[in-house]
Amino acid sequence: MVHVQQWVPGYGPSDAFTMHGLWPDTCSGGIPGDGNSGCDASRNFDNVGEIIKELDSELYDQLDTYWPSYKGDNPAFWTHEWNKHGTCVSTLDPKCFGDDYKENEDVTAFFQKTLDLRSEYDLYAILNEAGIKPGSEYSVDEFEKAISASTGAAPKISCSGGDLEEIWLYFHVQGNGTYVPTDSVDGSSCSGSVQYPVKN
Repeated sequence: MVHVQQWVPGYGPSDAFTMHGLWPDTCSGGIPGDGNSGCDASRNFDNVGEIIKELDSELYDQLDTYWPSYKGDNPAFWTHEWNKHGTCVSTLDPKCFGDDYKENEDVTAFFQKTLDLRSEYDLYAILNEAGIKPGSEYSVDEFEKAISASTGAAPKISCSGGDLEEIWLYFHVQGNGTYVPTDSVDGSSCSGSVQYPVKN
């Protein structure tokens, strides 16, 4: 699994990375599924925001804070992430919930797990603890070493125009939801100095 947190100035709290997604992947780094419809078109929706709000309004509020869309339509972003990636999480197949499954419980479980991982692997706090703070430049190596020291695994650092954009954390999933950090299968896309911009 790939857990991707993003650093987008103007979006989300100034002291927190926000979510891009939680993506099942093959061991070589490929993304399973059939384009935007993911792995199970029968579980595709066009109203994921409404589903979440109805089932768990607190989760909806957390998503608004920590999973905003830079395009301005948060529920559309969540719908895309669920349809393309959430339907590919094999442990979230409704059959895995047994007889106690409640309609659309797989949807809220996907988003809750993603936010739980964001909290457990709080990249802002990890970097801050290592003395890496917004408003300065650092080497890719400094970012990688700080995160590796905390998580035990090498991340992928992604940049846009020399600015930090995303950090990818990779996991092996054991059983029904034990996420174990593992090294990135890809090298970081940044080179030289990386600007860690102030958000707001």
